[in-house]
Amino acid sequence: MRIVNILSGLAVLFTTLAYAHLLHHYFLNAGEAVHSPPFLAGMVIGVVIGIFSFIGGCLLLRRGR
Repeated sequence: MRIVNILSGLAVLFTTLAYAHLLHHYFLNAGEAVHSPPFLAGMVIGVVIGIFSFIGGCLLLRRGR
């Protein structure tokens, strides 16, 4: 069961890394939309989701203790 936790944690961390990479590129290529409040609110929500995903991956690697 420990190997499943390790593999799941690594999968979540790699997925979080890809998600952060996509958010970064979306933000850089947004152009004029960067100055609109709905865009910034969506980016903040995206960053919060990324943080929770990173924490979840770390907890999977540590067995949730």
